[in-house]
Amino acid sequence: MTRSRRAAIWTWSVFGGVAVTLLAVAASLGATVYQQQVGAALALALLQSIAVLLVAWLPRWAILLVIVAAVSSMSVGHATPDAPWPVPVATLLALLVVFGFSAVRGRWILASVGAAIVGLTAVGLTVGMSGEIPPGPVISNLIVTVVLSGIAIGVGSLIRSIRTARGALAEARELTELELAKRQIAEERTRIAREMHDVVAHGMSVIQVQAASARYRYSDLSPEVADEFDELAATARVALGEMRALLGVLRADDDAEHAPQPSLVELPELATRSRAELDDQLPVALRTRMDPICQLAVYRVVQESLGNAARHAPGAATSVTLTGIAESGSGPAVARVTVRNAAPPERVFESTPAADSSGHGIRGMRERVNALGGSLAAAPTPDGGFQVIAIVPISPETAGLGLIHAPKEFPA
Repeated sequence: MTRSRRAAIWTWSVFGGVAVTLLAVAASLGATVYQQQVGAALALALLQSIAVLLVAWLPRWAILLVIVAAVSSMSVGHATPDAPWPVPVATLLALLVVFGFSAVRGRWILASVGAAIVGLTAVGLTVGMSGEIPPGPVISNLIVTVVLSGIAIGVGSLIRSIRTARGALAEARELTELELAKRQIAEERTRIAREMHDVVAHGMSVIQVQAASARYRYSDLSPEVADEFDELAATARVALGEMRALLGVLRADDDAEHAPQPSLVELPELATRSRAELDDQLPVALRTRMDPICQLAVYRVVQESLGNAARHAPGAATSVTLTGIAESGSGPAVARVTVRNAAPPERVFESTPAADSSGHGIRGMRERVNALGGSLAAAPTPDGGFQVIAIVPISPETAGLGLIHAPKEFPA
């Protein structure tokens, strides 16, 4: 059962119970205390109950019905010293329910007009019977009716304002979180693009220089081969210029990183700073072939994972395992990095405030790895810890997008 359906059933139940109660009370009091005919008492009581039942869905019709019922009840009833007059108690309760919930639905003006109509009718009937408003209980009844109707309308309007403000606040919070997530994704993408720009620009520059100097470094080159190298150098210069024109703007920000980017060589130092155990099993043959961009991706995954472990599980044992899978017929050569932390000590649970669990770091890691043709999976472990597994290709040129998948289930 959906939430909206449960709310509808609950609303029908509440208003249905109130309507049935009012039907029984109003009909009994109208026929006995206020000397109304039995048929008229039942009809007027039924009209009030229908108004109460409809107010949650059709507040305009509910206001109209309850006004008709109240005016008719006061017109056909008879004053008695033993009961409130001119507005009976059951009628007053129906008016308060309808006016209050109509204000909650935003119909406070109609509710106010309805209350004024009922009040003026009560005054008119009282004055018409005796030529003046009799003192004592009649005045008290009129004052109570007007005051309680105003309070009901005011409380309903206040509830609506609070609900509207809470809805606007929730919407603003959702938009803020969405914009924050988009900004963090954009920052991560910009950082990846900037790093790729640095690496690619360096490689293109080397290609251009080597191709342009080939005819001078090798004196025995044939004219055709020398011309081929010159064309290659010209193509590299044009491509390098276009790439710098498109991506060079990323260097314009003051926070751009100009230092050399980290690689697998810095992993031991990173693990030592984070007090993590490093198990480097990557074969030397794969390490030497691994592209700098892919090495940087592995480093960033380990860096972010160790940072998450320090925030979410301080004091827990953490391990970093780096292995390699050689190239085979089913896929390219890849590096597999596993960062796993155990469950934090119980004393940490008691003394450490809850860490931010927005998950933007994992999203950024996944986007970085996916951009190279790899994949990343992150999930809790059975022992209460957390584990991140990233599979990164040795070279992004040889990785088929969508062909490398992280395991769906982690080993125990």
